[in-house]
Amino acid sequence: MKSMDEEQKGKKIKDVIRNEIEKECLQSVIDQLIRDVIQGELAESKDVDADAVVGHLLDSTTVQSLIERLGVMNHKSQHLVPTAISIPQNIKDQMLDGRQYLYLKICGGRAFIDHLGISNSSGLHQSSFVIHVALQTQRFKTPQISCECDPQISEGFLFDLQQLKPGCAAKTLDAVELLSLTAPITLVVVKEGHVANPTLVSVYTLEWHSLLTQPSSSNKFVCQLMGIGAEQQVPIGLLDIEAILLPPVEKIIPHESFVEHIHSTETRQGEKRRLFVSYAREWWREYTEASEKHRKRMVRIFAMDECGKNRFVCEFVRVLEVGQALKSPEEAARWVSVLPTILDHQLPAGATKPWYTLGTAVMAGSLNIEGKCSLLCSLLLGFGLDAWICIGTKQSGQPHVWIMTRGPYAAITFWEAITGSRYLHRVGQRAAHGYATIGSVFNNKAFYANCQVSEKIEYCSFVFEDATIWKKMSYTAISSIVEKEVYHLKLVSPADNGNERRINMEIQLKLLIMEHRNDHGLSTHFDDHLSYVLTPALWSYERESINSGGLAEIRSAEFFSAALMNTVPEGYTFKGFPLHFMHSSPRRAFSVILNSSIGREIIEGRGDNVTLAVRAVTACYPENVFVTWVMVACTFRQLG
Repeated sequence: MKSMDEEQKGKKIKDVIRNEIEKECLQSVIDQLIRDVIQGELAESKDVDADAVVGHLLDSTTVQSLIERLGVMNHKSQHLVPTAISIPQNIKDQMLDGRQYLYLKICGGRAFIDHLGISNSSGLHQSSFVIHVALQTQRFKTPQISCECDPQISEGFLFDLQQLKPGCAAKTLDAVELLSLTAPITLVVVKEGHVANPTLVSVYTLEWHSLLTQPSSSNKFVCQLMGIGAEQQVPIGLLDIEAILLPPVEKIIPHESFVEHIHSTETRQGEKRRLFVSYAREWWREYTEASEKHRKRMVRIFAMDECGKNRFVCEFVRVLEVGQALKSPEEAARWVSVLPTILDHQLPAGATKPWYTLGTAVMAGSLNIEGKCSLLCSLLLGFGLDAWICIGTKQSGQPHVWIMTRGPYAAITFWEAITGSRYLHRVGQRAAHGYATIGSVFNNKAFYANCQVSEKIEYCSFVFEDATIWKKMSYTAISSIVEKEVYHLKLVSPADNGNERRINMEIQLKLLIMEHRNDHGLSTHFDDHLSYVLTPALWSYERESINSGGLAEIRSAEFFSAALMNTVPEGYTFKGFPLHFMHSSPRRAFSVILNSSIGREIIEGRGDNVTLAVRAVTACYPENVFVTWVMVACTFRQLG
């Protein structure tokens, strides 16, 4: 016993000495760095600017590496701080006997300096954060959090770990079984504003398995949030998190065994990726040597994800099932199209566009074209279609990405993810889609590069099984790094039915119209019955957006024409202007109306017995996406 005490004392002394040495070395590095910066300032000027010195220090690679090192040290040491976590009663009430749970609590945030909220005249923040927390199909999110340097957060979430292993639902999972679960917790931070579209700020992967090494099965985590894609080296802020397994595991896993398990898992995954990269290089060499023009074709093998990691493009596509949240491929295309789109000109100068993994794509709030294509292709695969992502160019020569499905009897349909439009492809005919060339196609199982004499769309054959016109990657190589299981994802149902949005839009637009006409010396009269008659037309526009026309829409147009004939008095003229949008700002909608020539004619209409009408309808989609259709109309009799 005495020898063990002496050994522990000796270990503590060594740790103290090591810490003091590290402090001395760190101080020495900082001192030398300051001297170098000051000498550089003196070489340029006789005076030393303190602010300039601090700026040079912060920008130096040495300080940045030290900050990164401290972040790594915090990341490593975060697993060494056991803590007693209080569980709220409402969380305890959700727990069932014989099941293993993980309770996670976000305790606060720090150092969100670059995302401070800007207050308006009323003193309210114009933007806020929302943090999504996901463990496979289980998803939660925080209420809106003010964009502050040190945001106040106190939100807890309960995850049912038994759902990760359905075959073991009858008994509580032990430590070894929990360690075999490979699913981490994903934290997705999204910035929302009253006017601007939601913006993905950071994605953090929390490895919770370290709880299995703690006697209390609990721990504190300090999560260093970093930027998206190419900005992965830019710090965003810190989140303080507490987590605990409920009930605590009876037998913990030794720390050495845990480290060895993590290391062996990372080594196996790294070796698989290394072998695939080696194969991809050889495949590319063969493809480019077959023809010199192949090197110039749009063949994309790797892409950067939201965490700055280069992935094989097939990894961004999976068979995705979302229950009954979306009821058809057409509705899925409509939902993806109305998600806010990040256009190329909205990206920072020189930024590399990231491709979002599926879980992040759903929670991001807004997506670039690539993210929309991977999401839509995965949804179409889930509906049983033979769906592919196409990479090529538009008629303008600009690179573009879209979806293709192959149907019976070699029928080819192109899907535009931004608009939800569909185009039937016929060989030798140029369609209205605007796609010019195609270089490669892929989905979750296969990758093909175009080897045909011409890469122009109208002359291409899409018989991928013909090896003389499409070069295929090895199925074995692809399956070694691509997930094969169906990806089940729960989409969040709309928070409301949109009635409040619709009513507020109509009231505010009427007030804006009255104010505008009053400024022009015009009186205003609204016809409630005419407003009611406009309703079926607006709903038919939304149905047409889903179904791309058809007999039902033709019949709806006939009914609307008949209704107008019975409503508008003889000798009167009817004018209507429909528009749709995904925001909830009446002023933005009114501005669009005024910027349209027909819209302005209606708002500023003159004549005998001018009557105005306003109608809004709101269509609700998963993830709280709302599409609002508005029509402003007027009837009048021409003077003279």
